[in-house]
Amino acid sequence: MPLPKVVIVGRPNVGKSSLLNWLAGRRISIVDDVAGVTRDRIGALVQLAEEPEPRFFELVDTGGVGMVDRDDLSDDVDRQIDTAMSEADLILFVVDIREDLMPLDEEVAQRLRYLKTPVILVMNKADYPDLDQRGGEFYKLGRGKPIPISTRENRNRKELLKLIDKMLPDVHDALKPADAAMKIAVVGRPNTGKSTFINTLARAERMIVSERPGTTRDSVDVHFDLDGLPFLAIDTAGVKRKAKIKESLDFYSIHRAERSVRRADVVLMFLDPTQGITRLDKQLADYVAKEYKPCIFTINKWDLMLADRDDPSQANMARFANVVQHAFRNMSYMPLAFITAQTGKNVKAVLNLAQSLFKQANRRISTGTLNRVLREAVAAHAPAMRENRAPRIYYATQVGTAPPTIVLFVNSPRLFEGTYQRYLLNTFREKLPFRDIPIKLYLRARKQAEPGSPRPRADGDGAAVDPDDLDLDVMGDEGGHPGQGVRYLDHEVNELLSDLDG
Repeated sequence: MPLPKVVIVGRPNVGKSSLLNWLAGRRISIVDDVAGVTRDRIGALVQLAEEPEPRFFELVDTGGVGMVDRDDLSDDVDRQIDTAMSEADLILFVVDIREDLMPLDEEVAQRLRYLKTPVILVMNKADYPDLDQRGGEFYKLGRGKPIPISTRENRNRKELLKLIDKMLPDVHDALKPADAAMKIAVVGRPNTGKSTFINTLARAERMIVSERPGTTRDSVDVHFDLDGLPFLAIDTAGVKRKAKIKESLDFYSIHRAERSVRRADVVLMFLDPTQGITRLDKQLADYVAKEYKPCIFTINKWDLMLADRDDPSQANMARFANVVQHAFRNMSYMPLAFITAQTGKNVKAVLNLAQSLFKQANRRISTGTLNRVLREAVAAHAPAMRENRAPRIYYATQVGTAPPTIVLFVNSPRLFEGTYQRYLLNTFREKLPFRDIPIKLYLRARKQAEPGSPRPRADGDGAAVDPDDLDLDVMGDEGGHPGQGVRYLDHEVNELLSDLDG
């Protein structure tokens, strides 16, 4: 499962940013830099447990919470606040112990009251113990016993971290992928065939389908089983936008899609080949990448592109695949599928492909295997000198899944250029069973390898990974071989599928 996420909320001037910096200080092991296709919104990756089995959580600051007049918040900022809180595994509600209970504190508390997320009430600016007695009135907020801290005086940091550790979920307690329904978000511009796709699922043979309202006000969850596997399709196609003339259709299309993407395990991004790639398509794709979600570019209405009898189907597919790859260069590793939702062509193949991506995103790689691949990558292409210093990587470890989250322990993160970080990400996709999904990569500063710490190795559980063991279980509509209309953008997999088709 993803790393546990801790979100800091509170009104202005209570020390939220100071709390973030305090918990993410040098005295706690943190990650100093983030690498990936897009810049993540996470403030810091904080380490709780010590090596050799480190325990991490993501720490996020929500600076927009607690504006004096909430009605002045733009829709975008307000949505960002709600998003952060809804995604949290634990919330740190920060108040100022030196001031009386403020109406804005109560407003924040009221906002949190609708969430089921556990909350720790943190009384900041308790610079000395005598101030602790002033915290009695904060019990009115209904969050139990508050914990007094002082970021300025470095007071009760250890106690707060222990409480966070106690209340955070254990990533190892997550359900196995086979035990839970895979959630598929069906997103895209209007009129790309999303509703038709959902309707095809509802009437397909061997599928048990039910519809009920989802967790958001404007989505419908379509539950169905395919060959004994549970699925949940998040349908946003039937949503009607609010009747506000000043707000555009594009705004509401993006808004609905973002909420669906955040809930999903795999995203099906629908494209219409008859209309080409639009600005809205690129906005949606950027958000999918920012959320590190596995994605299948789903080219619907492909039958309309076959009207030109002089243009062979395969050549037509290859040409449009190049268009997609050029438009979404930072997502070129994500698979591409050609379907006709109205007739059901390749619909089952897309679901099987989504199941493959779901398995990849939930895979956990042994430290030995990961460091063997890392060692080979560095041997083949060492990082260049920078600032008259040699970049050094001590070892790597996977700390989370969905998305796979890898931490590199290095001498200095700033010595590793973005191009080299992308090289490592591409190598991990090539050599590990993460070929078609995003990987989150962190670089953590460390002066030197500590005695007894893990080192890159290929012995024991670091046996070589079989490139064929990638769970790429792509089935055709009739089963038995990959569907002819389903193609990866990856050149090597394209060749493999072509051989199987022949």
